Formats: sequence, structure tokens, C-alpha cells
Amino acid sequence: MTNLLTKWLPGGPKGGIGIEITPEQVTIARLDKWGKRLRLKHLVSAPTPADALVDGRIEDTQAVAQVIRDLMSTHRIKPGPVATAISAREAVIRLIRLPADLQADELREVVLNQEAELQIPYPREEAYVDYQPLETKVDADGVRRQEVLLVAAQHEVVNSYVEAIRKADLIPKTVDIASFALIRILRNQLLQYPPTEAVALILVQAEGTVISILINGVPEFSRYVPLGTWMFREVLSRALDLPPSQTMSLLANLAPPLDSAGSTENPSFSGRGIAALRRVLGDLAEEIQRSLDFYLSQMDVLPVTRLLLSGSGANINQLDQFLAQRLTLPISRVDPLEALDLSADGISDQARSGAGVALGLGLRAM
Repeated sequence: MTNLLTKWLPGGPKGGIGIEITPEQVTIARLDKWGKRLRLKHLVSAPTPADALVDGRIEDTQAVAQVIRDLMSTHRIKPGPVATAISAREAVIRLIRLPADLQADELREVVLNQEAELQIPYPREEAYVDYQPLETKVDADGVRRQEVLLVAAQHEVVNSYVEAIRKADLIPKTVDIASFALIRILRNQLLQYPPTEAVALILVQAEGTVISILINGVPEFSRYVPLGTWMFREVLSRALDLPPSQTMSLLANLAPPLDSAGSTENPSFSGRGIAALRRVLGDLAEEIQRSLDFYLSQMDVLPVTRLLLSGSGANINQLDQFLAQRLTLPISRVDPLEALDLSADGISDQARSGAGVALGLGLRAM
């Protein structure tokens, strides 16, 4: 249960259940493998009880467990091993470089004790720590270095997710990082890009956005910013004097104002709403640009040549065009079901765009 850095490779011939738990909703994906082909048996969700999650922890594990039990029972989902995930906001994710001549046991000692003490902003004894050796590279001084991805999270955060799964009468197999689960389903697509280029994966969810910069499908940089669909809806709610419950449909159907003459006005959307949306989406674009600039300021990095837009926020109409214009980079939306060659029959666009993490967890649970 302490393995926070699970490989993002599909595996295993058995079925698996991915359960994504966010402040907005609980999503369950059940995947089965038939020969070499995956089959999506279930993709369902329900609202998360109010105040069940606080500061990244599941405070009311019993209430969340009841939602999971109800979904499993209502949709007759066959039990199986479960993978769940914490938000990248609650994790420490670092790419570190160590001497390439360290033996496996020496590397483990250095990473789990010495480096962990330096990288984690809370006591080492309060954290689960995991790591994965990556490539060996030669730095600017001609010295061979072993790249290692280090991930850590506090016991109380991870344990709250494990407890909720167990209270739902299910068996938790692993706790992952949400953005890593998404990377897992995109691995084949990411490996198609040249190894001399970096790709930025933008995961826009309810409470915030995770910006990951990847090379060969491996995260080299990760940053969380507290700008997500909740914030967008709140901004529209205040600007238009509407209850938040009515703003979700606006996000899904409006066309964000572009900077060119080719922008499209929505007659049902007032000037106040357009201005408010433009500001908050502009803030998101600035945070993404700031992340790209910080990454590019490091030594021995590759240029970021494209963006991939994912998460429930990817369903905002023309958000991809808005970001492409602001960031002057090509951008495309991620289709999680298409990435795994899964049937999308009966699945709404909103559910489809936000399914990536749960599907990646389902793969991990197999």
C-alpha cells in the first residue's frame, strides 16, 4: 500500500477496478482483458459527499465508502483488486540525478533516506516514499548521472484513501498519483513523439490543474496550480449572478473569447461573463506559460513542442484553441477511451473527457 510510484505500463490478464476520488465526484472504472484486448465493463460516477475531502485527505471515509458501495451495487460491478490515487497536489514529485556508479542497494539507501530528507517538506517518518530509476545521462560536465523519479506523500493522506476503499468492502492493491494514472493510458501515444522533444500534459480537474512535462512518456517536471473548473464556475456565477449549478452547462457550450477577429460570441452569454471567463482562462494560460518557462530555464532540457489537454476541464468548448493561441503551441485534446481503443457507446462527452485517471487506475489494478 505504500507504492506511490507504480509503473505506467498496462499489465496482467485479469480485471481491475480504478476508483478516482475527488472533492467533486467518485468515479469507478472496471476494465477486463480478453486475450490482448481491453474491454470497458463499467464507467460510472456519483457526487462526493460535501466536505468529505479536506486538504487532500478523506475526512469522512464512511461517507465516501457508502458512495462506492452504492455504485458497485447499483451497477452490479464485479468486485476485484482496486487502485486509487491521490492528487499530485498532495505529493512530492522530484526528478533527481545521482552518480551512475551506485549499486542498486546503494541507490535505494541514498534515495529513500538521504535524498528523501532533502526533498520532503515534512518529517521523513511521516511519509511514504517511492522511487524509480530512469535513464542514465551524461551531464554538461561529461559526468554520467542516473536519473531517478522520487515520489512521496504523507501517511495520513494515503491512509485515508486506503481506509475508504476497505470500508467499501473492497481490496486496495495500490495508491497511485492521479497524473501518473493518466500518463499510463497515454504511453503508446507519448512514445510516438520524437525523443528529442518534450510534451506538456495539462490535466484540468475540478479543484486545480496539473502541468506535467514528459519526455519518452516519463514525467520530468510536475506542477499543481489551484485553477480548475470549480474556479471557472465560481467566476461565472459571480459575474452572471447565477447559482453555480447552472454554470456547468455554460462551460460546456460557450466559446471562450479568442484574441483574434475570429472569436465567436455566444448570444446567451453576457459581456460580463465573457470578460470574467477571459480573465480566469487567461490566468490559467499564464500559469502554464510560467511552468514552461521554469522548466526551460533548467540545464540540459529539451524544447516543449506540443500540449495535450485532458481532464474534465478539457470539455470546455474551444479551450484548446484559446490555450493554443495564448501559448503559441499546437494543442490537442486527449480522448482516454480512444487511447485504449475502448468503445464509447453510451458515454457522454463530459464523462469521456474526465475518465482518464479512473481508466489508468483500472489498468494498474489488473
